[in-house]
Formats: sequence, structure tokens, C-alpha cells
Amino acid sequence: MSSTAAAAASATLSADPRRPDRIIEYKPEVKRIEDDDPDVAGFVALVLAAVGLMIANRTCLWVGLIFSVESFLNQRASESALMGTPTSMILFSVATLTVNYLPQIMVHFK
Repeated sequence: MSSTAAAAASATLSADPRRPDRIIEYKPEVKRIEDDDPDVAGFVALVLAAVGLMIANRTCLWVGLIFSVESFLNQRASESALMGTPTSMILFSVATLTVNYLPQIMVHFK
């Protein structure tokens, strides 16, 4: 019995498809900085600020300011080269809000 058990064990070992000489080691993919997703919140902030300024829609301007602050809080070093610094996006959003509210402010000073 032991000889048939040994023969069966050697048969299963030779039929095993996992061969130690064919093992390929796992190497994780190297992620480059250039492959990161672009700053979507910064892009939305710029678009909303520009559209809000053109059509004088204050809701767009306030939402653009919120998106620019969110972009500033989530900034990475690689994103500053794409659309400028997030600080400039905040300044642009504040400037568009100021331009939009300026006529109402000037009425009170007359």
C-alpha cells in the first residue's frame, strides 16, 4: 500500500501546474506624477467664476468660490503647473464676487 500511495503522491506532484521555475514575481505598477488626475475642482471653480461673471449669476460665483477653496485644501505639488496655483483661483473667485457686488456697494456710498 505504501508503494502505491507514494506513486500516487509523486504522480500528483508531477501533475501540479505550479512549477517553481516558472514563478514570476509580482512588481506593482509605478505611478508617475504626470499620470495623476487633473484638478477637477480647480477647473470647475474657474469655469463657474468666468460664467458667473459673464452672466452676473451670483450663485455660480459663490459655488465657484467654494470649489476654489476645496481645490486649495486638496492641492498637490504636481497640480500647480496645470492651471496656476489654487491661491490664484481663490483670488479670481473673490475678484469676480467683488465685481458683481460692486454696483450695490456703490449705491450706498452716493
